[in-house]
Amino acid sequence: MDKQSVSTSTAYRLLNPGAVVLVSVGDGQQDNLFTVTWNMPLRKVPGMVALLSGKRHFSYPFIASTGELGISVPDASMVDAVYGCGVTSGSKGVDKWERFGLTRQAPQIIKAPLVQQAVATLECRVSQVVDMGASALLLAQILAAKASPVHYAGGKWDFDNGLELIHHLGGDRFGVTSSVLRAKLR
Repeated sequence: MDKQSVSTSTAYRLLNPGAVVLVSVGDGQQDNLFTVTWNMPLRKVPGMVALLSGKRHFSYPFIASTGELGISVPDASMVDAVYGCGVTSGSKGVDKWERFGLTRQAPQIIKAPLVQQAVATLECRVSQVVDMGASALLLAQILAAKASPVHYAGGKWDFDNGLELIHHLGGDRFGVTSSVLRAKLR
């Protein structure tokens, strides 16, 4: 297959799209949520994840002070809210939950609320912060997790019931995962 050169400033998109998540933060008095496309699982036991956050963002001081964050996995029905939460700043007094029609769900362990409409949620405690200049790579341990039994069973996503996870393609464009391919070993 022929290939053409890609700018190194956009080459990350060759590895993206990963599933988009909504990250919630809060201290029990105030909260916010923001969209993160740069996230990944790190290990199984203990369960850990990594995500990238801008240090100048309104939500970052919550993470720095509480050491906690919530991760909510949206489906395609939430694409407008996901996009809106990514391009709207909470620093201007906007309640993104209300503006984008999202419902706060009480967490089990952390202070930050989770997104009720999401197909899955994870409650996390930051265990390490890697300084990346204007951003921080957050390594976090999963303390609790829940998922819709309609779409997640036996430790796997089930796309047979119409599940569509969303993946950011750049700007206002998103792709969806809506089916599974089964490989054959030869």
